[in-house]
Amino acid sequence: MKGLLTILIILVLLTFAFVIGTQNEAYITVNYLIAQANMRVSTLIAIALSLGVLVGILIMSASWLRLRVQLLSANSKINSLNKEH
Repeated sequence: MKGLLTILIILVLLTFAFVIGTQNEAYITVNYLIAQANMRVSTLIAIALSLGVLVGILIMSASWLRLRVQLLSANSKINSLNKEH
C-alpha cells in the first residue's frame, strides 16, 4: 500500500510539473562561466530539479552507506559476544 501511495504522489507531482512546464514558454539567456545559452524557462527548471534530486540522492546514499557499515560492525560485535558466552 505504501508503494502504491508513493507512485501516486510521484505521478501527481510529475503531472503538476508538466503543466507548469507547458505554461513557461519564455526564453531566457543563461550565462555559464565560459559560455551562455538561450533556453526555455521550463528546461532550466527541469535541469535544476534534476541536479537537485541527483545531489540529494548522492548525499542520502552516502549517509545510508555509513549507517549500514555501522550496523554491520555492531552486528558482528554482538555475534562475537554471543559466541563467548
